[in-house]
Amino acid sequence: NLQKRDHHEGHHDHEDKVMLIGDARNLLGKENFEVFALVLFSQNLQKCPFEEHAQRVKHVAEIAEKCSMGLKTAECGKSVTVIIMDEICKTPENAEKYPFHEACCAKHEPDRHKCFVEHKLTAPDAIPPYKKPAAEQSCKDYQENRASFMGHYIYEISRRHPMMYPPAILHMAHSFEHIVMDCCKDTATCGQCFGEKMTALKKEMKTINALQQHNCYILKNFKEETLKAVKLSQTAQKFPKAPYGLIKDLVHDIVHLTATCCSGDMIACMEDRLALTTKTCAKKDELSSKLAACCEKPVVERSACIVKIDNDDRPADLSPQVREYIDDVSVCKRFEDDKNELLSHFLYDYSRRHPEMSTEMLLKIDIGYDGILVKCCHEEDKLACLGKAEGELKKEVQSSVELLKTNCAALEKVGSYHFEVMLLGKYTPKIPQVTTPTLIHLIDDMTHVGEYCCKVPAEKQLPCSEGALGLIIGSMCEKQEGHFVNNQVAHCCSDSYANQRSCFTALGPDPSYVPPAPSADYFTFTDELCAAADSEELQLAKKTFLVNLIKLKPNIEAEQMKEITASFLGMLEKCCKAEHHMECFAVEGPKLITKCEGIIGLHPAV
Repeated sequence: NLQKRDHHEGHHDHEDKVMLIGDARNLLGKENFEVFALVLFSQNLQKCPFEEHAQRVKHVAEIAEKCSMGLKTAECGKSVTVIIMDEICKTPENAEKYPFHEACCAKHEPDRHKCFVEHKLTAPDAIPPYKKPAAEQSCKDYQENRASFMGHYIYEISRRHPMMYPPAILHMAHSFEHIVMDCCKDTATCGQCFGEKMTALKKEMKTINALQQHNCYILKNFKEETLKAVKLSQTAQKFPKAPYGLIKDLVHDIVHLTATCCSGDMIACMEDRLALTTKTCAKKDELSSKLAACCEKPVVERSACIVKIDNDDRPADLSPQVREYIDDVSVCKRFEDDKNELLSHFLYDYSRRHPEMSTEMLLKIDIGYDGILVKCCHEEDKLACLGKAEGELKKEVQSSVELLKTNCAALEKVGSYHFEVMLLGKYTPKIPQVTTPTLIHLIDDMTHVGEYCCKVPAEKQLPCSEGALGLIIGSMCEKQEGHFVNNQVAHCCSDSYANQRSCFTALGPDPSYVPPAPSADYFTFTDELCAAADSEELQLAKKTFLVNLIKLKPNIEAEQMKEITASFLGMLEKCCKAEHHMECFAVEGPKLITKCEGIIGLHPAV
């Protein structure tokens, strides 16, 4: 149960003491406390106007201010959660907007807060899209009233990202303010400046959100042990000079923090995050030479900085290989005594030596080593067996490196559009039940991964590409939770986290798929095709046609596909030049379908 907060001897004394309102105010400072309160109100009551939340923040800030000075009122003995929830429940809410409000407020903590978490609107379109003001207007508003302008920005982000960690929202707000200050220096270029910098900020927000959701996905579907292994390999890569005991301690805290944040309790999440950051900075000299700059920042800015720092340099005296796990028979005794501890130590030692490997790869190697020990420790000549097995582990690494090289070379040779068409040809037969727009979106995302990761330095390419593909595949699996499109997908999504990406790569066409019979209305040719004059829209029209074609015949050959695409483009050119587009499509469309049937040998529906 993710709501349960585990307690380990000597760990997390802060967990048993909830953070009182005055302590939170002292820790965060006036402005950050108010921002944090605004985030929480906006995430819990997503449909209230900004002005209402501003009043709530004002009221809670007054209580916090008094309590931070050591006042001993009843309110000062309450936690941040209780004070925030009391404020939310103080006045009845509109039953149409919040049908759950009355029932949730009738409960006692922690059930009251849990009830609100369960009713958060998490669908991407639950709140209407944000209409952003013109750049000049933004500059004017910021200069006239900074607090109101920044407050509106935080409110709009929070209500659209109800499960995003508050420290991450605070980080986005800081970054946004830097953009505003920078771009508003020159009114002539502010529009272009906003356009460029906001695109990067939105991308960062999307990535932060995706990573947080992915951690929750691992915890929910593959349990704590897998998340521990993921975080152990990542932390050992980031801090290669840190001793095993310290890495293990941090990983325990990170997993605990993830469970807290995924439960939706954003207040406890913030507290745990700050505690972990404080601990990391206290141990910075043992951990990494790169931490000092982050730890000098204000408390709420540290965690985002720590997450983003590069891996520390490997210690000069670190041997390139982990011979003691292969050349020493005593590993069998250690394996027998405490299998998990040995595998965890091996993962730490292997990861800190290999920053160029992806998390998935390191987990696969750890699983592979487990298999080797199971086999070799029962053999007569254990050493010879262990020696041979090392080659097996290297094969796994090689296949991933080869795949990456092949894909990057193909992308460079043919360009993004043709690379995407190639991927659509590969993936549509694997998951033909997925809707065409979703499939195109999925392959779009995969292509973006290639465009970005093939350009980073060689030693970062594998963590970059496998990490990003892991997020995409994990998100797809999560959306299909409980109703997978086919058995192949169910197997890849559920079987093993470490093998998820390679499982999808290895899939063949879905054997259970029965293609629809081609009918006159299977392909829709409308006026919109002629409006698609610009290359992006035209490419989308071509991709849509291709995917629908592959769904009719998953084993279609490349030459057949080329021939049919050429006919499709010929028809577009002819009909879009004609005076009456639709009349032309009505005549030419059926001809094209008949031609398709002839080329790929399909029989039309009667």
